Amino acid sequence: MGGFLTRTHHEPDQPDSGDGRPEQAVAGRAEGHLLVPLASALLDDRGRILHWSKDSSLLLGYTPEEAVGSYASHLLAPEGRRSDALELFEQISSGRGWNGAFPVRHRDGHTVELDFRAYPVHAPDGRRFVLAIASEVQALRQVEADFAALDGFFQQSPVGLAVYDTELRFVRINNALARMNGLEPEEQIGRRLSEVLPGINTAEIEDVMRGVLETGEPVMDARSHGRTPGDPEQDRAWSASYFRLEAASGEVLGVSSSIIDVTERYQAEEQAAKAQQRLSLLAEAGAMVGTTLDLRDTARELVSALVPRVADVCGVHFLERLVSGLEPAPVVAGEPVLVRRLAVASAQEGISIEDLPTEAVYRVAPDSAYVRAMASGRTITIDSCDLPPSDSDPDADRERAKLDHGAGVLRVAPLVARSTVLGVVIYARDASREDFDELDITLADELVARAAVALDNARLYLREHATLVSRQEALSEANAAREQLALINEAGTRIGSTLDLRQTAQELIEVVIPRFADFVTVDLLDSVLRGDEPYLPRDDQPIVLRAVAVGEENGHGLTTAADTVGEVSRFDAAKVYAQALRTGRSVLVPEVDEESLGRIVTSSDRVDPGLEAGIHSYLMVPVLARGSVLGGAEFIRTRNPESFTASDVALAEELVARAAISIDNARLYRRERETALTLQRSLLPQEVHHTLGLEIAYRYLPSSVASEVGGDWFDVVPLSCGRVALVVGDVMGHGMRAAATMGQLRTVARTLATLEMQPDQVLTRLDETASAIGDGQFATCVCAVYDPVDRSCVIACAGHLPPVVVDPGGVARTIELPPGVPLGVGGVDFESVEITIPEGSLLALYTDGLVERRGQDIDEGLRLLCETLSGHDRTPEQNCEAVISTLVTEGAEDDIAIIMAEVRPVPEGLIATLPLTDDITLASEARRFTRATLGTWGLAPLCEVTELLVSELVTNALRHAGPPRQLRLFRDRTLTVEVADADHQVPLLRPIDEDVESGRGMRLVNELAHRWGSRATRHGKVVWFELELPLGMA
Repeated sequence: MGGFLTRTHHEPDQPDSGDGRPEQAVAGRAEGHLLVPLASALLDDRGRILHWSKDSSLLLGYTPEEAVGSYASHLLAPEGRRSDALELFEQISSGRGWNGAFPVRHRDGHTVELDFRAYPVHAPDGRRFVLAIASEVQALRQVEADFAALDGFFQQSPVGLAVYDTELRFVRINNALARMNGLEPEEQIGRRLSEVLPGINTAEIEDVMRGVLETGEPVMDARSHGRTPGDPEQDRAWSASYFRLEAASGEVLGVSSSIIDVTERYQAEEQAAKAQQRLSLLAEAGAMVGTTLDLRDTARELVSALVPRVADVCGVHFLERLVSGLEPAPVVAGEPVLVRRLAVASAQEGISIEDLPTEAVYRVAPDSAYVRAMASGRTITIDSCDLPPSDSDPDADRERAKLDHGAGVLRVAPLVARSTVLGVVIYARDASREDFDELDITLADELVARAAVALDNARLYLREHATLVSRQEALSEANAAREQLALINEAGTRIGSTLDLRQTAQELIEVVIPRFADFVTVDLLDSVLRGDEPYLPRDDQPIVLRAVAVGEENGHGLTTAADTVGEVSRFDAAKVYAQALRTGRSVLVPEVDEESLGRIVTSSDRVDPGLEAGIHSYLMVPVLARGSVLGGAEFIRTRNPESFTASDVALAEELVARAAISIDNARLYRRERETALTLQRSLLPQEVHHTLGLEIAYRYLPSSVASEVGGDWFDVVPLSCGRVALVVGDVMGHGMRAAATMGQLRTVARTLATLEMQPDQVLTRLDETASAIGDGQFATCVCAVYDPVDRSCVIACAGHLPPVVVDPGGVARTIELPPGVPLGVGGVDFESVEITIPEGSLLALYTDGLVERRGQDIDEGLRLLCETLSGHDRTPEQNCEAVISTLVTEGAEDDIAIIMAEVRPVPEGLIATLPLTDDITLASEARRFTRATLGTWGLAPLCEVTELLVSELVTNALRHAGPPRQLRLFRDRTLTVEVADADHQVPLLRPIDEDVESGRGMRLVNELAHRWGSRATRHGKVVWFELELPLGMA
């Protein structure tokens, strides 16, 4: 009123002056808000004071006892102004209001200048009154000065500023922001941001502001972008900060924002994001190339990575002599070359893969771009496709015409690895696409380079594999070959017995010592130990590995000169270890001397201890799995006088290869298990809200590391009228599939429970859902719905273990329930059982992982559970800890879900009940009862709408459902009203028909209530609605 703020009724009383009078109030700041007392008084037609507000006492010093009953002119008018006061009173009481300043006498004798608003008031019986409202003039001037300063800052700030109401509509906007938006301030006031600026991402911005309104947490640097009426031709970006505005009472008033233009920074970030996206694409595409040691698979991976990301058509041609297994020879310009197409891909219209057959051999002309590219080792760009003639079909005009059709720029890139030319990659774009840019070329060159190394690895692998096969055949008649085979066979049974990569590395060491080597170490990349994809740093950076297993034959003392388990090693490019990892090839040093040992060890101070320990032969084998380097294994001989030979290299590579697959399997398993655990935890409740009448504790324990993730779940679902649903279930099986099925069933169960279904109906629908999922997915489940008013609990079971209830005396027992069949069997009805749980009792729901053990009868587990819960005065949290410490052993094979719910008394004064009959005056009685109850609860603001809706529900019950049975009011987080009747028919909303009166009552309920619904009972149904409590009363 009058543009100033008033002190709220939530402020504490002012300190007393010592003589029974409140101290004089002045405008000031409390809790960060400006306060101006607003005095009010009511006078009868003779000028006597009938009402005297607290602020009147605060402002003028008179207590209500001193003021009420006194004549205002005698008590308040200064000497000499009493006649003026009486004249003004007569004027106002005659029907004319008055606004203005007038001096008033304070209780201590001094005069206070007040600004008045006085109004005549007429009672229904004809009596006349005067209502006077006043504030101190000096305080008002102070407020006006403060507001003027704030307004000046607001309007003159170069930063865009705005204030929004709780509906997110503009209340104030300064000139800076109006200029940014390109609209006058008056065009924006009262409108939402989405109405003012439809050209920007207003939905995201308004979501941010709603979050600030709801949580009170400020948001800084919230980005928005788009076009405004002020600059409709250019995209712009802004950075905004949002804060919630609150009154001194805590009432939320709206949101304020400060906004600056960050277009240049936004554009720079966009460019950086594009560059990062291209780097990510490079990493993604690069990971696709070289996953196998097969020439043709690697070639197919390369063309798949390039088409259509970079090119529309691509072919990989390998030198024919290398395909045939011959040694590489330099490609010389001016000499014809035979190449074989290993792979081709096309996304270009008019070019079919059938027209470009793989395994075709071509004789490349000496003067062609292909020979020049291979001879020079550089990529060559040509303007048209010059397909070389096929060696088997010299007339290749048809194929050449196919490539010429629509082809644009053609790039010819040589395949070069380890300074060896392997072949050539040809790729082109359709003429309708833009030319290759720098990033396209960089990506293509990197992929070709990676593919060249992978193809060379595959070539070398094939060659070495062929050599190994022939060597094994040659040695099969010798004793050495039999010993090697025996070692390999033993490795096949002993290596990889677990999914623990450290254990696998230790098993490799135990197999080869001392029959193959005297000292062995296995080191792995840190990324492998974390379960991530293997990664080698750039050539100019050291390779970092961690020792996971170290072993030696007794009495050599070499461990003091080597890394211990868990220690980190760094190998630069000059070290043998790094060379082997980067090439993917084993390194053999048959005779170790001081110089060669210096290239083997990580630091020079280990050379002498190594020589003293007798190191004389060394072999390093990379740990390779699925085309990736995981780490390395070192084999050293000290006591064994024989040096490592080429046959030993083959044997070591075979042993390490077996260990590598197991190590990689362990890495992949760990990653999949962590993914499944993450999925499962994300699907379980993160927080259980306070539940009236119950104290709830819960636990979820995943299975041990050696087991897969299971499908156990639990949920606590708040329902209408203070009721709550408790659900515990267990999907049969383990792994991602079980976790995903668990998420589906939990979501369906939660939805069905909120639809007011009985537990048996919930399980029936869940059974249908599980059957629809198919693939033999079954689950057990127990569902309980608890009503805190009468402490009734309705429970149904689907093949699940029965809940345990502990009575107030401490005696625990299982609840006898129809067991039901597991969910997913289909076609079987479920049955609910209703019990009453006394106050102080404990209800426990759990999954079988808590009580089931290998080799132990499940009844023994149930007995131990009941014994643990019996006879102890513990909280639900303490009970959870007790059963876990007693029943759960280390290395549990199944996951566990537990809910402990202790029945607590419902606080008095939250429930009011009125029995109902078929009396026609019932509606008025229900209204009176409702009005009285809400008045007692301090919810008078809700009386009008609550009485109306109660009257409609009771009248509906009388007219359509027989005699109503009961009216119940329930106060918790909301105000809930229930009307129970004997009819089972659910009320429905009907279309509006002006000629039909029926159905209007439920439409009123639907329009005015926060939400409403109905649920079936054994004696009929209950129709309920909820109203949100006024702010500050929840």
